[in-house]
Formats: sequence, structure tokens, C-alpha cells
Amino acid sequence: MMRTIFTLILICCFSIGFTQNPIEKEGWELTFNDEFNNHKLDREKWQDYYYWGGRSNNDGLTYFGVNQFQFSDSSLLIVAEKKVSKDTIPYTSGMIDCNRSFKQQYGYFEIRSKNPKGTGFWPAFWLVSTEKWPPEIDIYEFYTNVPNRIKTNQHWLDKKEKKHMQPKGYKMKVDASTDFHTYAMEWTPKKITWYLDNKKIKTSRQGMKFFNYKMHIIVSVGVSDVNEMNLKDAIFPNALEVDYVRVYTSSLE
Repeated sequence: MMRTIFTLILICCFSIGFTQNPIEKEGWELTFNDEFNNHKLDREKWQDYYYWGGRSNNDGLTYFGVNQFQFSDSSLLIVAEKKVSKDTIPYTSGMIDCNRSFKQQYGYFEIRSKNPKGTGFWPAFWLVSTEKWPPEIDIYEFYTNVPNRIKTNQHWLDKKEKKHMQPKGYKMKVDASTDFHTYAMEWTPKKITWYLDNKKIKTSRQGMKFFNYKMHIIVSVGVSDVNEMNLKDAIFPNALEVDYVRVYTSSLE
């Protein structure tokens, strides 16, 4: 009888409280994360402007303002508004950059997020180096006039001073603004592999010798009229909602 009771207790414990921590990944060690549960931006991890000090997007339409953030109980909302900035740029949005707190070469980089709804927005989760540009790795970019197309890019510069990129994207089965999805990238010395909801969607082995710097994360929401975005039909305010950002290094090396 006592053995039966003990067995039942063990079964209950494992089913209730001893399941694997969802942050943990087998074969990986967590090196950086933000779960966005504190109802404010962690300024020790993030700044709200580019690593070189810039606040304007390169399309000239978006100014990345101070405190363009809202919070749910467990997520960050990066808010885009039709609001003229002090520099007379017509739209104000937000971005987060972790270059002062974290940089890493190789590993597994992951975000769980939900896109702004409707056309006119340019959300992105990407890596760059403070040493030089390029290289750059875009884990995702969306032009939200096509709400189910993920752009997965690499940028590098070869010895002939020619810029290269691998812009092939991936078509999701659903609109990325209707629910949260997990987007990730595994970066090794030999290849880069992209994932959607834990499913591999693309692998590249090109240009890898040029990705030889530690890189940091930027999560940004531009407002744009490129690629037939029909900005006149955009709905404001709008937001990219981020559940978490996590980075791992291989524990097998």
C-alpha cells in the first residue's frame, strides 16, 4: 500500500511541477533572455535606439522614439503611431537594441512574437555587429502587406567589395498577426538555419567566412511604404507584441 501511494505521489509531482522548464533546451545553455514580465523595459539589457546612436529608420519615415512601449502581464508591445517626431519624421515607432549588454558569435537565437495587423509595417528581428556592417543576419523581416511571408536574409561584403544577400523567404500558412509564433535561427561556423515554430524552413552555407564577429540583437518596427505596402491604409496605433527573446550557446562544444 505504501509503495502504491509513493508511486502515485511521484506521478503527480512529475505531471504538475517537475516538467522541463520551457526556457531550457536540450543541448543548449541559456546566455541571454528577456521574458518581459516586469511591466517596464529593462534598461540594463536594452536601449531604444540604434547601436551607433541613430534614431531614424533608413527609409526616412520612422523615428524610433523614447518609451514607445506598452506591457501586458507577460509581453512587450512595441508601438507604432502616426505621430510627427521632433525631427519632422511623420511616424514614431519603437525598437530595442542589446549591444551594451550582450553580444555572441554562433548559437541559437529565438523570439516569440505577434505582428502588427494590416499593411504598412516593417517588423524585424535581426543581428548586427558593432565592429562593422555588414555582416547582418535577419532572423525575420515582414512587409505586412503580405502578412504570411517571412523574409530571411544574410548580408555580407566580399573581397571585391560587393554586397551579397540571400533574400529567399518562406510562406506561412497563416497571417502572422493573428497569433504568436516562434521564430529562431541557429548559427554555426558552417551554416545558418532558420526555424518557424520549431520547424526548419531554410539553411544557408554561403558567405559564412564573412560572419566572423560577435553580434547583438535588434527588434524593430518600422513604418514603410516600400514593396507596395499601401501605407495610406495602415491602422494606427499598432504594435509588434513580443512574448520573449532568448539566446543559447551549444553545451556540446
